[in-house]
Amino acid sequence: MEESLMNDKMYLIHEEDYIKHIDEKVLLYSFVKQLTHHIAKMKSARENENLIKMAKYYDTAAENLFNFWGIPKSYLVFDKKEDLSELMENELIEPEEAGFYPCDSGCAGNCPCCCEAEDDKTDEDEGFAEMLETLSALIHDVFGDNVSVRIVLE
Repeated sequence: MEESLMNDKMYLIHEEDYIKHIDEKVLLYSFVKQLTHHIAKMKSARENENLIKMAKYYDTAAENLFNFWGIPKSYLVFDKKEDLSELMENELIEPEEAGFYPCDSGCAGNCPCCCEAEDDKTDEDEGFAEMLETLSALIHDVFGDNVSVRIVLE
C-alpha cells in the first residue's frame, strides 16, 4: 500500500545531499566488505561456522545491493564525482524537466513559480476586501448610514 503512495510523488534533492547519500552507501558497502573479508580469513573452527556462513551471505547481499544501486566501482576506488554522471543522469531529473522554472527567467505571466504566488496574493486581497465590506456593513448597521469609515493601514 505504501509503495503505491510513493509512486505519485516527486521530490527535489540538492546535488550535495544526493552525493552525500551515495557516499554513505559506499561507506556502508565498504564496511560490510571489510568485515566479511576479515571473517572469511578466520580459522575454520566449529565455533566459527555460523559466523563464516553469515559473512558469506552478507558479502553476497552487499555485492547484489551495490550492483543494484548502479554506483560505478570506479567511484568506490577514485571518489571522483564525474564517475557518478551516468548514475545521476538516470536517477535525477533537472527541476526544469519536472516543470519547475526559476522566477528570474523572464516570466511571461504564466509560470507556476511566481504566477501561482500572485494568484495566492489575489485570493488574499479578495479575502481582505470581503472582510472590509463585512466590517463596513456591520458599522453601518450599528451606527447608521450617515457614518463614514476611514481605515488606515501601515
